[in-house]
Amino acid sequence: MRKPRLGALSRSDWIAGARKLLIRSGIAGVRVEPLARKLKVTPGSFYWHFRGREDLYDALLDDWYRANTTSFHQAVETAGTDPARQYWAFFGVWVLERGFDPAYDRAVREWGKISKKVAARVREIDASTIALLVGIFERFGYEGLDATMRARITYYHQVGYYALGVKEAREHRLELAPYYAEILTGLDWMRDISTVADVRAVMLGGR
Repeated sequence: MRKPRLGALSRSDWIAGARKLLIRSGIAGVRVEPLARKLKVTPGSFYWHFRGREDLYDALLDDWYRANTTSFHQAVETAGTDPARQYWAFFGVWVLERGFDPAYDRAVREWGKISKKVAARVREIDASTIALLVGIFERFGYEGLDATMRARITYYHQVGYYALGVKEAREHRLELAPYYAEILTGLDWMRDISTVADVRAVMLGGR
């Protein structure tokens, strides 16, 4: 691959532009010509960074993984060993959108409906993230299918929330979070956090 000219768009610029097109128009809209127009460059400059459109698609899928899934693992790791803190940190990635873009996630899942390759990658990532949740529930004291099913319900509940396009103000979501926590974990003391400020704080690793 040739070295780009000084001042030319970077590979990351193209991927960021492709991400916006994917969210707005679906994968059918992620094509070199409209992307080049959006970025105000010639289509030929695309090939400084990519072998072709499929190469861009692969890069876009990798970008989604880095942008929307690694945050969960990082949040849980940073939360330490307490399962309640891990749970709140995990849920905070969704609610506070800490390294998570719901529209991006929804767009990739829609893409997976017409691409076996993308669908397989999404299933792989979902399984990994659910396994992370299973570990949290095991540390709460659940075993076997009890831990697995609670993890699945927690994950499917939130993915479904975005898939259905539920619209709620973030403050209201924070207000509801302790109720969801009690139901999903089966632990009534998870509702001891009584204020929106406290919920936000614990999701950010405080309190």
